[in-house]
Amino acid sequence: MPCNHIRETSRWVEEEDWYSGEMVGRWEYNSEYTTVDIDLHRYKCTQCGLVMYYSSAAREYYETGVDRKGLFNRG
Repeated sequence: MPCNHIRETSRWVEEEDWYSGEMVGRWEYNSEYTTVDIDLHRYKCTQCGLVMYYSSAAREYYETGVDRKGLFNRG
C-alpha cells in the first residue's frame, strides 16, 4: 500500500459523567501529517522517507544544481 503521508492515531479517553457521576469513555481519533521540513524548499515523510519539494524550481535545483528561477541566489 502506498504511503499517504498521514498517520492515524486513536486513544481511549475516560471522563466523569457530570449527571450520573460514573466514569464513561470514548475513542478519540486523530490524523496528523508525517512530513517535516529538512531544508530550504524541501520536506520529507518520516514514514516512507520520500523527499518532496515546494516547487518545481526547488526540485530542479536540488536534483541538477541549476537555479533558473533565482531561488537560491542571494546576491
